[in-house]
Amino acid sequence: MPQAAGADPARYATAMDDALERLWDVGFEFGPDFAAHAPMTAEALATLDHPDEVPSWIELNRRRRRYYAPPSPVEPIPEDDPAARRAALGDYRRVADWVAYFDRRLAEGPWQDVVVEWWPVLLDGAFAAFTHGLIRTAHAVRTLRTVPRPSPLQLNELARGLAYWAARYTPLGVPAGPRRGAVTAAEQVPAALSELTAANAGRYAERAPRPPVPAVHAITAPAAIRLVLPILPDGLWVRSYATAEALAARVWAAAPGGGSAPGRSRPAGDPAPMDELVADAVEIGEEHAIKLAEACLREHALRPDERYAAAAHTLNVNCRHTGGF
Repeated sequence: MPQAAGADPARYATAMDDALERLWDVGFEFGPDFAAHAPMTAEALATLDHPDEVPSWIELNRRRRRYYAPPSPVEPIPEDDPAARRAALGDYRRVADWVAYFDRRLAEGPWQDVVVEWWPVLLDGAFAAFTHGLIRTAHAVRTLRTVPRPSPLQLNELARGLAYWAARYTPLGVPAGPRRGAVTAAEQVPAALSELTAANAGRYAERAPRPPVPAVHAITAPAAIRLVLPILPDGLWVRSYATAEALAARVWAAAPGGGSAPGRSRPAGDPAPMDELVADAVEIGEEHAIKLAEACLREHALRPDERYAAAAHTLNVNCRHTGGF
């Protein structure tokens, strides 16, 4: 599975440390109540082998977005009280407490162990911040899988992703037990994820919803889950896929414009090749255009499908017209 496709690991690591240092004081959200995308977008740019563009993109993004300061700490998340930890899930006032908790855990042992321990807990709340807790965590995991040696900034970004997911924990309600035709074995999951992301890319391109951004997460959230699979035990793969499927359905149900009639704002013309669509997204500079182009490029590389290019093309064109949100 590709990690930082086309990117030199050393340049990638340097770009990520620089980005995370520039974003150290940025809170988790900006007005009105949108998740901060800058760390994820910086990681996507570095993955796309555009590390030299990360600093200028961050500085422009910081001028455009009114980021909120994160809440002050309330009280430490206890190490030895599962009930108290459970009670703190979904309480955004505790986000700084969650960052401190995960920083401590990541200092104690391998980061993979922390993700594996918390992944099944947090999957139940994977709609957190419209899937952005999950997505931010997945981008941080890819960084740690890619760099030769994780830095303190990179480990802290994983702590922040997990903390945001925990603090915005939103139950998804995945049905218990397999449904007819459901994925039931770990070896089925990679192909099923490809079917899921391609189907949602096609649906996005056909419907071209307005506003164009929210429904994009029906593609990027399942694609983010794929980034974490290599560090998970096989026993968590089927459950992760079921969550991906449920997330996509929940996004379509919740996204404004998700029920738009087909063709309502569908761009004319055929999409360009994926590499040109990526370059176009980088030029546009909108967070979701960059992240969708990277996810579609990655999914297309695993199993080529013209629907990925159609989705990226649709968002690029509509972002040029609307600015994104």
